[in-house]
Amino acid sequence: MKKIIFSICALSLMTSVYAQKLDRSIKPKAGPAPEINLSDAKSFTLDNGLKVFVVENHKLPVVTYSIDLDIRPELQGDKAGMADFVGQLLTSGTKNRTKDQFDNETDQIGATIRGGSEGMYGQSLVKHQEKLLDLMSDALINANFQSSELEKLRKQAISGLATSENEPDAMLGNISKVINFGKNHPYGEVETEKTISNVTLADCNHYYNTYFRPNVAYMAVVGDITLAQAKELVTKYFGKWQSATVPKAKYPAVTPPSKTTVSYSARAGAVQSVIGITYPIQLPIGDPDVIKVRVMNEIIGGSSQGRLFLNLRESKAWTYGSYSSFSDDDIIGKANFYAKA
Repeated sequence: MKKIIFSICALSLMTSVYAQKLDRSIKPKAGPAPEINLSDAKSFTLDNGLKVFVVENHKLPVVTYSIDLDIRPELQGDKAGMADFVGQLLTSGTKNRTKDQFDNETDQIGATIRGGSEGMYGQSLVKHQEKLLDLMSDALINANFQSSELEKLRKQAISGLATSENEPDAMLGNISKVINFGKNHPYGEVETEKTISNVTLADCNHYYNTYFRPNVAYMAVVGDITLAQAKELVTKYFGKWQSATVPKAKYPAVTPPSKTTVSYSARAGAVQSVIGITYPIQLPIGDPDVIKVRVMNEIIGGSSQGRLFLNLRESKAWTYGSYSSFSDDDIIGKANFYAKA
């Protein structure tokens, strides 16, 4: 009993002393900013034109391989949505593996592999990276698209469109695309059930054979690996990837609006209004202003700590949300301001 009383007294004394030192009217000072130490990227280029950049980070036994294609495809037109199918078909079986085999081998090493219309991403433990590269290179070099897989993806896409066709955020996104870029620009194309239904397996194969080439690809290797190891492995698994001439489409110039216009889309039964302000901007990737714009956006409305959101919640006490975003792009970027009320 005495021990309990002593503990209570000691705790009360400590609490009293702490309360005297802590002045809640004074905002605590920020701690030291964390230091981010990344080694400089080292690079090499394979004979087939694949450009590889390596960043060593030996904190964890993990390595990531990311492949991006520097391409500018033709407009999809009445087959909008086709490029997305290509990305998903990449990991749906190869000439050497069925889809089930590919998925099982990926799961066995606990890896992550994702395909996209403009590249591929893979990550695994270092001890499994040869298997990871075997799977990734097989998908990129020996793609074997199947009609059955395309039909599965088509049904999923149509089902997704049916779900989102009356979803306010999706409606706003489609309207913003067309307003900013126009229907004759790839950034202004809108997928519909009709365009998805028009996509054929031949279309997907043509896109893959035309654009998935090493001479327009960049590979970023980040993780517990050295330049020498990366060069040996990348050469082993991607050295036979064949290069070819890749066409680059020309897109119409995007003309910023000369005056403010309002586009309205009614949605019966909606309990909230979704309001968006959007504008095309010239903000190329790597431009000195990109970092400045990102910092500015965080302050304005990049998160729930931005001024737009806090103004609604804290100043007005409204249960609404408001955000902003700015995208950098070598073709054309955009600025968005978004609110639900």
